[in-house]
Amino acid sequence: MRALKNLNDLLEAIEGELRNLKESDTVCLIHHDDGDGCSSAALFSIIVTRLTGIAPIFFPIRGPNNITYKLVNQIKTISPDYLFTLDVSLEPIKLSIFRGFVLDHHLTDFHDAGGMMYINPRSFEKEDDKVVPTSYMIYKVLKAMYPDEKASWVAGIGITEDHRVELCRDVFEDIKADYPDLFEGEISQINMEKSVFGRAWDIVRAGRMVRKTDGAKTAVEALVETKNRPDKFLNGLTQHSFALMRFYSKVAFETQYSLSEVRERGKFYRDKKVIIFETKPSRINALTSFIADKIRQEYPDYIICVVGSEYGLEKRKISVRLEQSKRKENLVDILEKVKKEVPSVKGGGHQSAIGIFVDYNDLDDFLKEFVAAI
Repeated sequence: MRALKNLNDLLEAIEGELRNLKESDTVCLIHHDDGDGCSSAALFSIIVTRLTGIAPIFFPIRGPNNITYKLVNQIKTISPDYLFTLDVSLEPIKLSIFRGFVLDHHLTDFHDAGGMMYINPRSFEKEDDKVVPTSYMIYKVLKAMYPDEKASWVAGIGITEDHRVELCRDVFEDIKADYPDLFEGEISQINMEKSVFGRAWDIVRAGRMVRKTDGAKTAVEALVETKNRPDKFLNGLTQHSFALMRFYSKVAFETQYSLSEVRERGKFYRDKKVIIFETKPSRINALTSFIADKIRQEYPDYIICVVGSEYGLEKRKISVRLEQSKRKENLVDILEKVKKEVPSVKGGGHQSAIGIFVDYNDLDDFLKEFVAAI
C-alpha cells in the first residue's frame, strides 16, 4: 500500500478496499471487544451489508494474543472472500493468507503482509492525543459511502470510550443534528461521559463482561439493529438490546458495590493525588478496567490504579486511568520508568489509560515504584 500522508489518504484507502467487495461475498471481521471495537464493528457491518447483502461474521477478541491457530483455522474453514480486523494491534503476517486489512490506531511497527494491508493513522500522526479512534475512521467511511445512514450515535460511543470527544467534535455535531434529544450541554469528554454516551458505553462493555465473546457479539448486533433508534438501544427494546440490558444490570450492581468499597478500602495518596484499589474476586470479566474508569469519573483529579484478581494467584491485572482534562502526566512514560525497576511488569496503552500485568510477588514493588514515578 502507498504511504499515507494524512487522514484523508487513510479513509480513501479503506473505502477503496471496501469498494472491491461484491454482492454475496463472505466477509469475516475480527474486532476488539471493547466499546470502540464493538462500535466500529457495528458501523463496519452496515457498510458490508449494503455492499454484499450479507452481514459479516463477527470474531470479537480481547487482544492480539487471542489470535490462535484454532481461530485462524476456524476462519479458514469459512473460506471468506475477505477478512478485516478492527482496533487490534495485530501483525498482518499472522493473517497474510487472507485478503483484507488490519485497521489499528495503537503504537506498533507493523507492515503489509501477503494479501493483508496494515492501516494506522500513527504512520503520519505522531502526537498521541491527535490519533483518532477506529470508530471515528469507520464512521467517516460510512458517511462518505452512504450519507443517508444516521449511525453517528454509534460512533459517539467508541469515541467517548477512547477519550477523543474534543478531537472528534465533527461526529458529535452530526449526532446533534441527527438526534438532538441525545444532547445537553457542550461537546466535551467529561460532559459526554456523564450523558447517554457514557451509559451506552457501559451497556456495550457489559456484553463482554458478562458473556465474553458471545456478549460482545450481542453488543454489536444490538447496535446494528438499533442503528437509527438509539432510544431502543438505551431502553432494551429489541432482541439483542434487551439481552444486553440484562447484562448491564449485573455489571451496574457490581460497580456500585465496588465504588462503595473504594471509600472504605482504597489507599488515597493525597499528596500526589493517587488512588490504589484492590478489587475482590468476581465472576464478571474485565471488571478491573471498568472499575478504574468509574473511579476516574468520581475522582477526576486523581490517577487511578486498580488491581484485579482475574488471573489467579500468580499474576495481577492492573488498570490505570487518569482524566486528561485534569492531569497532564503520560501514563505510558510512567510505566516505562517502572518497568526498569520491576522487570516482571508487562503492558502498555495510551497517555491516559494503560493495562498492566505483574507477577503477584512483585506487586508491592510495582505499587511502590508506580507512586514514586508520579
